[in-house]
Amino acid sequence: MFCSVKSEVQRRFITRMWIVAPLCIVFSLAAGLGVKLGHLTGLPAYLLAVLPALPILGAIFYTGVYLDEEKDEFQRNLLVQSLLGGTGGTLAALQVWGNLEQLAGAPHLGLIWIYPMFWGFVLVSFPLVWLRYK
Repeated sequence: MFCSVKSEVQRRFITRMWIVAPLCIVFSLAAGLGVKLGHLTGLPAYLLAVLPALPILGAIFYTGVYLDEEKDEFQRNLLVQSLLGGTGGTLAALQVWGNLEQLAGAPHLGLIWIYPMFWGFVLVSFPLVWLRYK
């Protein structure tokens, strides 16, 4: 997993992200199952629904920590451009899907998919950004 990673800062960032990503999935499953199987309503359901956001906040925090700790300006720039690609791709996809929902009767896209969609676009953007400098 770390074969091509030379920087200790990058290793820490990747390790942290490999911790928070599964937590997001586990917390989402726990919240969904807790509400459905536990028949929770009201405040307990709201509190449980917030649970999956905690690892997301962790991912945002650790991304900021990485950008602060990384001294290689080129590596920081690669991530920032990839994050911008992820943001742009997500905004464009959501705009298109919103138009399809409103104008063509496409099925509703749940908001729960926005965060995974963002990281999907970041993953697609990173090699494209990296190839620009090859």
